Amino acid sequence: MKFDMTLMKKILWVIVAAAMLAGCAPGAQESPAEPSKPAEVETDESTQLVTQPNAAAETYLEPLAVNLTWHQHQPMYSKDENGVYTRPWVRVHATKDYLDMVENIALAKGFVATINLTPTLMEQINDFANGAKDIYWVLAEKNAAELTEEEKTFILQRFFDVNLDHIINRFPRFRELYDLRGGGDDRAIKNALKKFGEQDFRDLQMWFNLAWIDPDYLAEEPLKTLVDKGRDFEESDKPVLFDQIRVIIKKIIPMHKQLQELGIIEVTTTPYAHPILPLITDTDLALVGNPKAIMPDERFAYPQDAKAHLTKAAEMYATAFEDKVYGLWPGEGAVASEVVDMISQAGFKWMQTGEPVLVKSLGMSGDSFARDNDGLVIDADAFYRPYYVTGPEGGKLAVFFRDWRLSDLIGFTYSGMKGEEAAQDLYDRLVAIQQKLQKEGSEGPHIATIVVDGENAWENYDNDGKEFLNTFYRMVANSSQLFTVTPSEYLNLFPEQRELPKLFPGAWFSANYDTWIGEAEEAAGWNLLNRVRKELEEFNQDTSIEPEKLKEAYNFMYRAEGSDWFWWYGTDQDSGQDGYFDEGFRAMLKGVYTALGKEPPAFLDVPIVKPAALKANQEASAFATPAVDGQPDDEAWESGAYYRIRENDTLYDYTYVFDEANLYLKWTVDNPPAAGDVIDLYFAIPKYGEMTVTGLNEDVKLAYPANEVLRVDISKKNIGVFNYVEGEWQDKDKLDGSQVAYSDETLEVKLPIAALGPLQSGYMLPMRAYFSATEAFWPEETASEVRYNEFRPLEEIFTINDPVGDDYGPGGYVYPKDSVFNAGAFDLQSVQVATDGPNLVFTFTMAGEINNGWNSPNGFSVQTFDIYVDKDPGKATGERLLLPGRNAALGAENGWDVAVWVEGWNSQVVTPDANNPGNPIADGGSTPNIRLYVDAGRKAITAAIPLEYFGKGNPAEWGYAIAVMSQEGYPTEGVWRIRDVNVEADQYKFGGGPNDSNHTRIIDLALGEGHSLSQEEALSGYVSSNKSIGELTADDYAIVPLTMVK
Repeated sequence: MKFDMTLMKKILWVIVAAAMLAGCAPGAQESPAEPSKPAEVETDESTQLVTQPNAAAETYLEPLAVNLTWHQHQPMYSKDENGVYTRPWVRVHATKDYLDMVENIALAKGFVATINLTPTLMEQINDFANGAKDIYWVLAEKNAAELTEEEKTFILQRFFDVNLDHIINRFPRFRELYDLRGGGDDRAIKNALKKFGEQDFRDLQMWFNLAWIDPDYLAEEPLKTLVDKGRDFEESDKPVLFDQIRVIIKKIIPMHKQLQELGIIEVTTTPYAHPILPLITDTDLALVGNPKAIMPDERFAYPQDAKAHLTKAAEMYATAFEDKVYGLWPGEGAVASEVVDMISQAGFKWMQTGEPVLVKSLGMSGDSFARDNDGLVIDADAFYRPYYVTGPEGGKLAVFFRDWRLSDLIGFTYSGMKGEEAAQDLYDRLVAIQQKLQKEGSEGPHIATIVVDGENAWENYDNDGKEFLNTFYRMVANSSQLFTVTPSEYLNLFPEQRELPKLFPGAWFSANYDTWIGEAEEAAGWNLLNRVRKELEEFNQDTSIEPEKLKEAYNFMYRAEGSDWFWWYGTDQDSGQDGYFDEGFRAMLKGVYTALGKEPPAFLDVPIVKPAALKANQEASAFATPAVDGQPDDEAWESGAYYRIRENDTLYDYTYVFDEANLYLKWTVDNPPAAGDVIDLYFAIPKYGEMTVTGLNEDVKLAYPANEVLRVDISKKNIGVFNYVEGEWQDKDKLDGSQVAYSDETLEVKLPIAALGPLQSGYMLPMRAYFSATEAFWPEETASEVRYNEFRPLEEIFTINDPVGDDYGPGGYVYPKDSVFNAGAFDLQSVQVATDGPNLVFTFTMAGEINNGWNSPNGFSVQTFDIYVDKDPGKATGERLLLPGRNAALGAENGWDVAVWVEGWNSQVVTPDANNPGNPIADGGSTPNIRLYVDAGRKAITAAIPLEYFGKGNPAEWGYAIAVMSQEGYPTEGVWRIRDVNVEADQYKFGGGPNDSNHTRIIDLALGEGHSLSQEEALSGYVSSNKSIGELTADDYAIVPLTMVK
């Protein structure tokens, strides 16, 4: 089919003109000012599409349709006892993003787009429009002179929760307050409480809320006067600010309604609480994409709930927009053939999902379509089109598939470029797709689908991304090779599409549901969901319960079925506040009971996400067997883990050490224990299953859940055992083989491992001590970390002593500006390579402190270590290129056979792909077998990798290359989870890099004595280039030398 581009745009604008004539019904909320309407066009007498030659190419032009969808969503945030939202994110994105995003589209004549509004987001927007507030709002409104110390602490901790480089730095007074605070750690906050005066707090109250408003609104009155004032705000300024915030929020839903009626946008929605719809239907669908997933104890299968989410979403949409809904973005783009019928039956005509789903549905391998060196999809004809799928009962839907790469460029890459350059790059990529399809003679029509979060990216752009968005909109609207269209319009124009025999279970970025099910925490969440859902089913049969109460209970159940809770469970995602979302999830489940007037069960008090356990100042270094005699000078204790902390008047400095059969504990004491005193040691031991947050005495509440108590009776010198079984503590008699000794200075305890086990090397036991005489816990806020390690003797292969202070890559790299990147964090001092029998063991010792600012499960956050092993150095076999994004290679005479990628979340063994050089294969199954051990006191990280992953050979004869980079959860396209080095450093990017495409991201290279090149020479010894990554070869990168045993 050939296209007349001018006529195509006229046809699309006929749709707009018709909508304009229909007018706009007034909304229930305050109506916004009407945007500029697109000009009406005269239509040709015939609406038959005709061909039109492209004069330049002397061929026929077949334009590429572009489906741009902005997905707007926030979780259902919980409220406190006063009905105040506990997080501000709906409100602040409402004032910074939700309204101006559609207004910008309206200003771009000829550009149309799709906006997805989730029901729970709309609920909360409407709630704020009708008077709701969040805790940040409440504290900002409070007179600065009346703030308590607790409130001031909260403000100092949380009122800088906004991008430093692109927002805080735009406002001099806000930046001044940021510098005055001096950091976000506890010590800095305590100091800031002394430095901040009343006016400082008042200015901060204003600036946090002003900064989270779109720049266009800040340039208009009444907010312009406040911005121009800049400092020395008065209490009378606050009503002006918050009244205008409410005005903006009230316009959001009516503006979407109006622009949809004008044909400028199409509004779509999501199942009610943003659930993973296939998993609500049947959790066993998770096993299709990952047969090894850790599953809940029982299958969760409530298709009736999945249907209720769809029905409720459609009803809410009809109420808000006085129209039927046709398009669906399933929660997280999660789809499967098994949910097609219910979606169709709910009235939806089409939906969108991710590229990996189409890949698997077509029977292809991998998670994405193969792309050439220019990043173009090779089989573009198969990818750039919707497909119809039919469910088992005959329901039929069209499915559009998100271009992973184009979408992620907007979300994660373009923020680092100038707006016009980024817009030009995206436009050029789309035109290149159109030209490729045209050149190959692929039969159209074709459509490129881009689906991106519509609120989260823009604070990382200059000026809220306006230059990028407005330039891109204008370029596409004026293009003869591209035209924008909503999915419904596209299907109306081109109803005949190919069909898929099945829809593989997957989501927007994965051909599985691993982010929401498959790890132990996630399984625990599904277990709770199932347990409460079963009880709700029983309540449903109770005819004495009022229907309205039952309806409210089901609403809480549906909210608990949302995907947002499960997104943060497990190790694959981390918010830094996962405990908050866990608490919110359990609050929704408790709401099922409170809605029915019933007391929520105690098991819902037990957190799934445990508080971070207190780490030792120095970790244990060996097995040892100290004498349990109350005397503190036994040298055996020196091999143990040591805590230097004092939190109460009885117990303080604490040491533990293991031998093969026992755990030994020692505390320094101020006051000798008296007769009758007991110390309860609370442990969390998985083999005993269910845990509690209630102590042996019901009045004792545990900050860290436990299921075993070892009661140390000081005078009787024995230890009793209590286990939490079937909802209560049960006395299990005395512990054989235990010992207790004390003196005026020391309390010592010996516990047989059998009471805690079975234990595996690397296993962590949370433990907390409760001293009955003073009713005090040690530690006060959480548990201490008791880590069991099998200390096999190490046989050293070699040690590299790396120069101190060379954490600058080729010589000029500088750290990102955020305080999480502490001094020396990437400065490698030494690497020891050794074996302990079954494992190859690498110990990295750093110059700086090893912190865990992003709460990784492995105890370190910002570092990534690469280990490359060449089993036959000098033979020119194996892979030369280092892992994707490292931008470095081994010399022509070498090549790695096995690589180990070590980081805080996803450590893996990697092997080359002989059939696809430069595209190595990561073994996700190796992650649990790589044992990581952090000794913060010694500033060391140890990785033990089973030798079986390396195959046969003598490690002492192998060559090694070891590099340090920075972990990045949102890496640039094609880069394996490491951080960029830009020309200028910013909050989360290194600086000092050249303006080319092939400089390395390596920050420190393990090079000891004996190498002919220094690190600086090795990493700078390449020819600078701006070619695409696909065009570069190993010889275009810095060459990394191997280290071999002398």
